[in-house]
Amino acid sequence: MSFRPLRGRDDWYGVLAVLGLLGLDLLLVRFMAGRPINGLTYVLGLWVLASLLAIVYLGYRTVGAFTIQYRVDRDAVTLIWGPTRQVIPLGQIQRVQVGLGERWHQPSRPWHWPCTHRRRYECEGLGMVNAYATRGLSEQLLLVTPEESYGISPADPTGFIQALQECYALGVARPLQPELARPPLWTWRLWRDYSALFLIGIGMLAVLLMFGLFCFRLPVISSDVPLHFDINGLPDRIAPKIGLIALPAIGLLAWLVNLVAGIWIYRRVQHQGAYLLWGGAVVVQMIAGLALLNAMRW
Repeated sequence: MSFRPLRGRDDWYGVLAVLGLLGLDLLLVRFMAGRPINGLTYVLGLWVLASLLAIVYLGYRTVGAFTIQYRVDRDAVTLIWGPTRQVIPLGQIQRVQVGLGERWHQPSRPWHWPCTHRRRYECEGLGMVNAYATRGLSEQLLLVTPEESYGISPADPTGFIQALQECYALGVARPLQPELARPPLWTWRLWRDYSALFLIGIGMLAVLLMFGLFCFRLPVISSDVPLHFDINGLPDRIAPKIGLIALPAIGLLAWLVNLVAGIWIYRRVQHQGAYLLWGGAVVVQMIAGLALLNAMRW
């Protein structure tokens, strides 16, 4: 049996927020395309990149808000949130508690929105409460287990409890263990490997620095700059300064290619090879950055 939660308005507000950010980004891209490259272009470009990350996060939580569902069968209660499935074996549910009262109100944080009640609470007497709800703790049904409790807010709480009792009376058909099923991407070891994240992050930072240097310096350097030098260090090819964008572009391409290749190798438990690829991208960016600095002296 499936039960839907009490509906809130956060899900539609999340849709509006995502559409609003997308519309703003399109306007900014059109604005940047119609003006000379300078420091403002770089700042606006950073905003667009950051907003794309925000759009992905808001979209994920919005999809979760639309898809919250509670399923009850004779073996378990399954809580659904977007691509996440939380399985609670029926035999481990010790009791169902109705709310904790207003005194347990805990303010939400900005990153909890939309669907601000889909989060974890630390509650005295219950420990950790993992809420898959659209209402506050005072209005939730709490499924208490030995490990942690789970907060839900079904639109038909009486029907949910009745279904739970009926399934419990039938008895468990197959014993289960608590399980949190998430997409494979969520469970990659890479997210817990700080050495890998450091190398990838340094490479991304180097790319951003190169593009920043290019954008801020471009308006103040001469219209033509040397792009190649002979064996004596003298320029033998002069070209318009916009051609300098090739250097940060090379850094970006090296980072992207080595990032993808490194992840592919890392997933095959060849971690040292992945570190070499990500570190090699940083070396390429350092060389391209030094060349960019040298070219922009003219």
